[in-house]
Amino acid sequence: MTETKPNSRKPAPGVMGGLVLILIGSIFLLAHMDRISWAHLWAYFLVGLGTILIVTGLLGIGRHGRGPTRGRFIGGVVLIVIGAANIIGLNVWWPYLLIVIGLVLIISALFPHRS
Repeated sequence: MTETKPNSRKPAPGVMGGLVLILIGSIFLLAHMDRISWAHLWAYFLVGLGTILIVTGLLGIGRHGRGPTRGRFIGGVVLIVIGAANIIGLNVWWPYLLIVIGLVLIISALFPHRS
């Protein structure tokens, strides 16, 4: 029989789920109050979700104190760029930025820095 510590469960699913629900509720409330456009709800959701990913990645939530995660940070930045580009009307150039970020990731994986 194995013993489990009371605080051994990962908080990430609960924290992420709660933050996403707060984000969705806030976006609908702002749209209902005519503070943001209903047409751009999805773009605001992407910006909010990207922010959540960056914050949880930097805080290391769910990783048991292992520090920030590069994947969440990069994913968050990509979502923010896509959402913000569509909100401010620059929806033509963001695919190029995604291609550049992808190329940088591939190059950095193929040629790691030697310490």
